[in-house]
Amino acid sequence: MQDGGNSAGRVLTRLNIARILLVGGFLTGLSSLLATFNHIGDPAYLVQTSFDGGQAHSWYHALREAFGDIAALVVVLVVFFAWHSARQPLTWWICLILLLGYYLPYWAGMPFKQELAAPSLQAEISHVVQAVLALAGLFLARRDFFTARAGSL
Repeated sequence: MQDGGNSAGRVLTRLNIARILLVGGFLTGLSSLLATFNHIGDPAYLVQTSFDGGQAHSWYHALREAFGDIAALVVVLVVFFAWHSARQPLTWWICLILLLGYYLPYWAGMPFKQELAAPSLQAEISHVVQAVLALAGLFLARRDFFTARAGSL
């Protein structure tokens, strides 16, 4: 063995730790994503009868949000787990934009309308944990996106 029997050194790379953080953040967020799907068909999430788009229009927006969220997460995962050649400065910036687009809505509306805050302290803590883990993973992996190493996985 060239590494002196220390195969753990190859497994616990900065990129693999970043992957673990990213996936941990995404898994923490599954409850929020599932809550969005659960809004679809729930009579409690109907809009007023006077809304000209139909009472169930909010379900349509929940569906769009959920599938947009899934698409963003899948793209980031593909980039993180693809061959190194996929991890370039441009794809790092794309991942940052996707993650900011995914996580910022948790807090962006709060300063303007209190009703746009998390519904509970538990939800707020979940939002913070998932965002911190995923963004920490992205920033930890930054060097792997900005350093040329052809052929690595």
